[in-house]
Amino acid sequence: MTMSARAVSGAAELDHFYEAVKRIHGRALWQTEGTAKKSPTVPYLWKYRDFRPLLIKAAEIVPIELAERRVLVMANPGITSDWQASNTLLANLQIIKPGEVARSHRHTASALRLVIEGRGAYTAVDGEKSYMEPGDFVTTPNWTWHDHGNEGDGAMIWLDGLDVPLVQVLEANLYEAYSANKFPVTNPDDLSLRLYGAGSLRPTWVKHHAIHSPLLNYKFAQTYAALKAMAEQAEGSPYDGVSVEYTNPLSGGPALPTMACFASLLRAGRHTQAHRHTGGTIYHVIQGSGRSIIGGKVFHWNEKDTFVVPSWAWHEHHATTESVLFSYSDSAVLQPFGLYREEALQENGGHQKIEGEFISLPVPERRSAAG
Repeated sequence: MTMSARAVSGAAELDHFYEAVKRIHGRALWQTEGTAKKSPTVPYLWKYRDFRPLLIKAAEIVPIELAERRVLVMANPGITSDWQASNTLLANLQIIKPGEVARSHRHTASALRLVIEGRGAYTAVDGEKSYMEPGDFVTTPNWTWHDHGNEGDGAMIWLDGLDVPLVQVLEANLYEAYSANKFPVTNPDDLSLRLYGAGSLRPTWVKHHAIHSPLLNYKFAQTYAALKAMAEQAEGSPYDGVSVEYTNPLSGGPALPTMACFASLLRAGRHTQAHRHTGGTIYHVIQGSGRSIIGGKVFHWNEKDTFVVPSWAWHEHHATTESVLFSYSDSAVLQPFGLYREEALQENGGHQKIEGEFISLPVPERRSAAG
C-alpha cells in the first residue's frame, strides 16, 4: 500500500472512530481548539436618557400587580442567548410609583440596589425597612424575603444588580413568592444602619452568622464624604482613582458574597491608566461626566448612565468633571478560587491607542428571555 493510500485509510479510520465517540455522547479532547473560550460579552453603554422615558411610560401602562417588579433589563448585544449585561451579571432599571408595593419574594440570587432618583421609597429585607435616597447602595442578600414600597410623592427609580446568570449556570436558581404582598415588619426601620453603620464599631450583643453583610444600606452621603476626605490626602489608585470597596463590617469581605461593589471618585481632568482584570464589571455614573476607553474605543458617559467592561478587557477613565462611579463585579467569586488576575498596560505611557468611538449596535435576535 502506498503512503497516500495509507493516509486515506488512516483518515477514514479516524472518521469512523470520531463518529463512534459521538454516538455515545463523547468528544475527543484533542479535536478542540483549546480550553479558553471567548466571552460573548461586548463593551456597551446604556444611556439613562433613553431608558427614563420608557420607564415613565411603563409606570403609566403596566400595573405593578401584573409586573411584580416593573423592570427594564439592559441587554448586552453580544449575548444572544438571554437578556443580561454580562456573562454573570444583570443590570436592570426599576421604577415604582407612589403608594405602590412590589410584593415580597425571595430567591437564591443576590441583588443590590443603587438609587438613581426619587425619595420616600424603601426596601424591606427580612422584616426591616430601609429608606433609600439617590446614590445609596442597598443590599438584598440571597434567600431573604424582600419587598419594595414607595411612601413618597414621586416615582422612584433605581439600578438593580443581580448575579442571576451566575446562579443559573451553577443550577442553583430558586425562587419563592411570599403569601402576602409584604413580609411582616419585625424590626425598627433602618436598624442595621444604626447597629453597623459606624464602620469599625461592632455591637457586642448582636450575632450575625451569614456570609453577607449585616448592613442593608450604605448611605451615599457617608460614602461621598469618605471619598472626599481621602482625596484630600491621597492620589488613590492609578487605575480607579480614589476608590473604596463596600465591605462586610464584621469580616472585611465583600458586602455580598458573589458581587464585589465599589465607589470611585475621579477628580476633574483625571485620566487614569489602563489595566485589565478577570471578572466582568458593571459601572454606573452616580454623578459627573467623562469618558472611558474600553478595548480601544471611547465611551462617553454622563450622570446616571451605565456601562459594562467585559472580563480581561483593557479599560481606563477620563473625568471631564468630578465624577463618582459605582461599580460591581463577579470578582468576589473569583478571588477565593484564585481565578482573579490583573495586569497593567505598559506600552504608550499606560494608555490605549484609540481605535474609534462607541456606537449603538443593532438589536440582535435572541433565543430566549430572562426569567
